[in-house]
Amino acid sequence: MDLKRRKNGKENEVGGAINKLPEDLRCHILSFLSTKDAALTSVLSKSWRDLFTLIPSLDLDDSTFMPDERPEECERTSFMEFVNRVLALHSNSPITKFSVRCHKGVDSYLVGDWIVKALRRGATDVTLILLFPSRLLHTCTHPNIFFHGQNLIKLKVGCGGLGPFQHSLFREDVIFTKLRTLHLNSIDISRHYGDVIFARLLSKCPVLEELIVNCIKWHGWKSGASVSSSTLKRLTIDCEHYYHESDYMLRHGPDEEDSDNLGEPLVVPAHFGTQKPRYVSFYTPNLIYLNYADFVALNYPLVKLDSLVEARLDVGPNQGQMRARDSDEFQAPWDATNLIMGIHNVQTLHLTSDTLEVIADFCKMVPVFHNLNHLSIESDDERGWHALPLLLINCPSLQTLVFHGLYHRVTDGCGDACDCISPWSSSSCLSSCPVKILNILNFGATCGEMSLVKHFLKKMPLLEQLAIVLDLDASLEEDLHLSQVFEDLRMAPRASPKCKLEVVNY
Repeated sequence: MDLKRRKNGKENEVGGAINKLPEDLRCHILSFLSTKDAALTSVLSKSWRDLFTLIPSLDLDDSTFMPDERPEECERTSFMEFVNRVLALHSNSPITKFSVRCHKGVDSYLVGDWIVKALRRGATDVTLILLFPSRLLHTCTHPNIFFHGQNLIKLKVGCGGLGPFQHSLFREDVIFTKLRTLHLNSIDISRHYGDVIFARLLSKCPVLEELIVNCIKWHGWKSGASVSSSTLKRLTIDCEHYYHESDYMLRHGPDEEDSDNLGEPLVVPAHFGTQKPRYVSFYTPNLIYLNYADFVALNYPLVKLDSLVEARLDVGPNQGQMRARDSDEFQAPWDATNLIMGIHNVQTLHLTSDTLEVIADFCKMVPVFHNLNHLSIESDDERGWHALPLLLINCPSLQTLVFHGLYHRVTDGCGDACDCISPWSSSSCLSSCPVKILNILNFGATCGEMSLVKHFLKKMPLLEQLAIVLDLDASLEEDLHLSQVFEDLRMAPRASPKCKLEVVNY
């Protein structure tokens, strides 16, 4: 009994201490909870009853209303009623951040009304994610959904199933004078006029600094794709050229008019992930960071990236391009030269194995990267290293070289960057390589990988540090394996006597 009294006394003491906190501090604590959980605190006491209505950030997600085991049993009306009630209680409170995520079909006009109310109350950060099937999105046509968005600073809009999403985001009379971050996810703007609509959207964002575009499906745009903005500093374009059907399967509840399709999988059209864009241009003279993933385009007419500091390129050939490349009479109609030449000022560069092959197969020349000091290479056992020797030769200021794995397809094109063809060669592009730090991640310690590391040690004269991170999935007895790798490499001949060796596993 005494123990129970002491326990209850401590709980009352803690609860009393929280109740004594200033109102603004308690609101700050509630801001870390979901809106549904924050609303539940209203039953604690009178002092908490209306406190959650003062939180300026609303995060509304219908998944919190779905049973864990059978989400299809969720009543859509319960979520809509909850949101309506929350907004009614917030009628006299300002809103700065407003997020709505709907995994099931809801009244789309009502969703638009929620956004309008949030914008009228001063919301500057808005997220609207509709993840139900694309065939339900055609009704999202609230005429004024973003008409009051002049004060928006950050906007994220996304759809499920890569569906068409028509709303006032693209209205000619809507201008986002303060918008600095725009994120478009899985939106099919228009097949034939997408280039015009997209250009119009960017022109209505005069101070935009960050643009993130995922799965925009611009391969069908009539005049090609173009990103043109003199204010952009960060740009991410991810067109998902690695398409896996399982990644885009959505299970959904029935529409009122489609109750027979309970749980029916929604599949992205088969052509998605195989088609390439015709033309891609970048007129972003003040861009600092670029992350670009897509199939290689027919051409890159304009690439202006004068201020670029860091870039990540994941540009690869589709199946048709690979078949054409591997044919006996290969004449590439695709030209990525302007893209690679356009990033010549970059200081940090991350390249995937696909991009290496594109540089080798679809580029007429490679620039000298005078400012490049950090180069990261992702490896794949089905992709060759044809471009690696030329890259290393054209990087006179390179200080750090990182390999994510050392596996690659063995071809004559590897040249003297590795030892898989002619290990006896005395000359090597590595002999003039200025790299001081070499990091190798996901190291499996196979005979081929060990031999290649020894090749690096033997050929790189300025190397000061070699750090190897073992791939635990590939290792057997971890401690013994690590010590064996370290000892074997420690005894290997080195071109640089100052080189320090480190072998770790994480």
